[in-house]
Amino acid sequence: MQFPGLKLLPVPIFMSDEAGMLRFTNDNWREIIGAETGEYWPALFPEMTPAHFAELWQACMVEGQPQRVTYREQPELGPPLWFEMVLQPVEDDDGEHRLLGALIDVTEQTISEAETSAILDTAVDAIIIIDESGTIEIFNQAACRMFGYEVQEVSGRNVSMLMTQPHRARHDQYLENYLQTGERKIIDIGRELEAVNADGRLFPVYLAVSEIRIAGRRRFTGIIRDLTEQQASRKALEEQREKLAHVGRLSIMGEMTASIAHEINQPLTAISMYAQAGLKLLERGTAGDKLKDALEKLNVQALRAGAVIERIQRFAKAQDGVRELIDPNTLLLDLLNLAESDAKLADIELAADLAEDLPALYVDPIQIQQVALNLIRNAIDAMIEIGCRNGRRIQIRSTRPQADLIEIAVTDAGPGVAEDQADLLFTPFHTTKREGMGMGLSICRSIINDHGGELNYRNNRETPGDTTSGPGATFYFRLPVPSDE
Repeated sequence: MQFPGLKLLPVPIFMSDEAGMLRFTNDNWREIIGAETGEYWPALFPEMTPAHFAELWQACMVEGQPQRVTYREQPELGPPLWFEMVLQPVEDDDGEHRLLGALIDVTEQTISEAETSAILDTAVDAIIIIDESGTIEIFNQAACRMFGYEVQEVSGRNVSMLMTQPHRARHDQYLENYLQTGERKIIDIGRELEAVNADGRLFPVYLAVSEIRIAGRRRFTGIIRDLTEQQASRKALEEQREKLAHVGRLSIMGEMTASIAHEINQPLTAISMYAQAGLKLLERGTAGDKLKDALEKLNVQALRAGAVIERIQRFAKAQDGVRELIDPNTLLLDLLNLAESDAKLADIELAADLAEDLPALYVDPIQIQQVALNLIRNAIDAMIEIGCRNGRRIQIRSTRPQADLIEIAVTDAGPGVAEDQADLLFTPFHTTKREGMGMGLSICRSIINDHGGELNYRNNRETPGDTTSGPGATFYFRLPVPSDE
């Protein structure tokens, strides 16, 4: 025997001939595997077919290429074992070509990998693992279902195949920049973006990426969640909120009918008077400059009536929410033109105290006006409820309490908010009005929350130097200033 030291090695060692018969086994082989010389060793491993054994012999003996393969061994008693088999050609004492094999027990590693694979494949979210070059190494079953590929279709390919432009073209550059600089632009930072499936369909996803370092090797794990249903639900909710807000605006217009009629009747009456005066001047044949003056006044009143109607139509019509950059003071002044007639009908004064040089807000102006108008009308109702005994003045203020916030506040001289109403104030269908629907403040808070802001209130106090001191309450909302202001 040329290799006497093989008998003492602590791993199973064997030699076989071209027919697969054992010619030598060491003590460890016989202890763990149990087969003796003269037996056909490939039969010990269920996946080892005669054809595969012939391929291994050819590779080792003819082509001179040692082989590493993994096989399961099933003992008569006990659970299966997995071995990594290292095979190489040797010559025995008689000069015969033999296959020398050493078995390395990889049972724990194989079971651990199988458990990890099972966990990955039962995960609800898609899990994709790539190497430093962006090549896909692991693609779980959820990823297969989400993207419409089989594992073998994506393994070894660049993960950018799942991305839309421009990320597809730039992905390798993104990865290279991170590897060189360590600057994290997406690693450990979740974000929403679009992906593309096997059919070319684009769909929204949430992607979270983390880095793995094992044995000096870097890999990246992406956990992906399909947001298609979530975004559809979000869109449906937004549409429902738009419809509810529109109903709220129509309700406000209905409640303001008397003041609107009064506001429009004034210019219409003036138009009628100037028209009649003009006709009389024509009948008398004494038109001249007087007729011109009458026509000019008629035109002014017609434009006034048209402006009122235009404001009402703009405020009450149903429309998709469109956000734009707008000066908050311009928005409030336009609204006060609409609300002033309602206040005058109750003999209440609207006083504006607007801070100068406020930055523009990125908002839906109609919705923000709806909120402000609702607060103003609530203030009017609160003061009428107590017969305006605390005064007849409502103050509308715009301020900048913080660099990143604009506050719009409506201060009344009503009874204030009772303690037993505080927790219910913004609850849908709760109202303190005899004919109220209880949706106004709920809709308003929903609108402000959707804009990333806050709607709240505070009861006024008798505090020296405080502009809101006195009876009543102040309802206010705060909106964020755009970050690129």
